[in-house]
Amino acid sequence: MIQSGGQVDNSGRFTISRKYYATNEGDLLKTPDNLKYAGQTMIPSSLSFQKISGGIWEKNIEFTAAVGSSQTGVVRNLSPDGKLIEGRVQLEVSAELAPIEQHPEIDEIIKKYNGFAEKGKVLFPKTYTGTGTGTSGGSPKPNPFFGMRYYYQPSATLRHTYNVNKMPSDLFTNVFNIVDTKSLPGGLPNLTDLANKAGVTLKYFWQIQMPQITVTGERIEITKIYTLLKPMTQQAAADMNKIVNI
Repeated sequence: MIQSGGQVDNSGRFTISRKYYATNEGDLLKTPDNLKYAGQTMIPSSLSFQKISGGIWEKNIEFTAAVGSSQTGVVRNLSPDGKLIEGRVQLEVSAELAPIEQHPEIDEIIKKYNGFAEKGKVLFPKTYTGTGTGTSGGSPKPNPFFGMRYYYQPSATLRHTYNVNKMPSDLFTNVFNIVDTKSLPGGLPNLTDLANKAGVTLKYFWQIQMPQITVTGERIEITKIYTLLKPMTQQAAADMNKIVNI
């Protein structure tokens, strides 16, 4: 066995590689059960090999283990309360087309731009008359909503990936619950609130999804997933959590 390099990624996965040599093909796919290194039990996770000369084969085996960031100095993230958390936080943001009828302020838009309903759809004329004086309501203006059937709705998914040596007993606690942005790992700033025509504040919330779990030997990789929901009131979020927890 010849020592080689190693690495620790920011999800807490510790990987080292070792070179071995074999003189017959029967030994090519054999790997040690484990490797002890710096107090960690490393499990073989990948194997590659090549013939280098005559009847000699060189094997490269990677071993992995889960370690805490305090042991390794691995990159860590700030949690909402300012404390360091282990693992890697990834935020994927995009925009999806949604029917204009689903816009959270559609009633106010209809009122302002002379919209009307037809066969279950909200349509807008080529021109609209804004708020004015007297009975005219102002001069007709080009309607920016004419022909508009969809609007861009923000879409986002946050993933928190980390490694542990023991399966958490509370892993599925709070799955499908609704949480606000400040409750997410990574210390993200709150998204801007909206206010509908009645002055009711609408907030952006996130729903906790089922976690992804990958087990490699004694190493357990967990990814917790949060998806962004449409704006809703604080009471609506609380009511949804009551349904989840029944």
